[in-house]
Amino acid sequence: MDLRQIRYFLTVAEELNITHAAEKLLISQPPLSRAIMDLEEELGCTLFIRGKRHLTLTPEGLALKRRGQQMLALADMTKEEISEMENGISGTLYLGLVEGAGPFLAAQWLKGFKALYPNVTYELWNGNADDLTDRLKEGLIDLAITMEPFNQEILAGFRVAEEPWVAILPGDHPLAKKKNKTISLSELQSIDLIIPSRRSRRSEISEWFKDCGGEPVYRVVVAHSSNAVELSAYGIGAAIFPASAGKNLSKDVNVVVKEIRPLIKAVYLLAWDKDRLPGSLAAKFVEFVRNSL
Repeated sequence: MDLRQIRYFLTVAEELNITHAAEKLLISQPPLSRAIMDLEEELGCTLFIRGKRHLTLTPEGLALKRRGQQMLALADMTKEEISEMENGISGTLYLGLVEGAGPFLAAQWLKGFKALYPNVTYELWNGNADDLTDRLKEGLIDLAITMEPFNQEILAGFRVAEEPWVAILPGDHPLAKKKNKTISLSELQSIDLIIPSRRSRRSEISEWFKDCGGEPVYRVVVAHSSNAVELSAYGIGAAIFPASAGKNLSKDVNVVVKEIRPLIKAVYLLAWDKDRLPGSLAAKFVEFVRNSL
């Protein structure tokens, strides 16, 4: 079993169609089919169930797909490390950012990392925590600055920051006009709410209100905090987001930001796919972030 066979297998496992995989690999179908059959013979198992239109991975095929990805990642890391010894660290880091403190954390880290490794380039992608998890699993990003809760069966990572959750109130709402800088959950329960669109967030926020004697009204679910701020400014409801969403607001936006009581923290993590080894560049970035905390 060699790396060429593994790359062929992984392409077929991704396309689940020999014709499409051959086109992607720029080879003809017969040698690709022969390579898969040789691999099955060497391993003593069937990797694909052959259907009329497409293939289906067997349990053994799924296991080889997972291990094969790790093998290629390790091979790429080895090549990068050897190249780095001669030419210095370079390459592109693909980093996902959750809203809130994600962009601020990334800016701080990239400034320090850039000073150490000036030849590295970066591709950044914004999304909610669910989007980032999906992109990590698909191998579209190397790392993600995401938020708790996170699925420890899917992701690995460590905490990097935290901040309070706040309510962003319409400026003309009676509760916004109160002098106190905080607002209680019981007060928020009487207001239509605008909350983040993450799949698990609604149930999490509902847990906050369980001792208030009722279910809050979720008027709008929205992906981006900037949209939530605009909706709040127009009186649609009170937006519940991490404190970063309430920073650097334009003076023209008619909203008031208050911390929620009891205090609830939004926790940020640097995370990666648990089943995929970070490349050497991503691993160095992880090491850099750990040392900077």
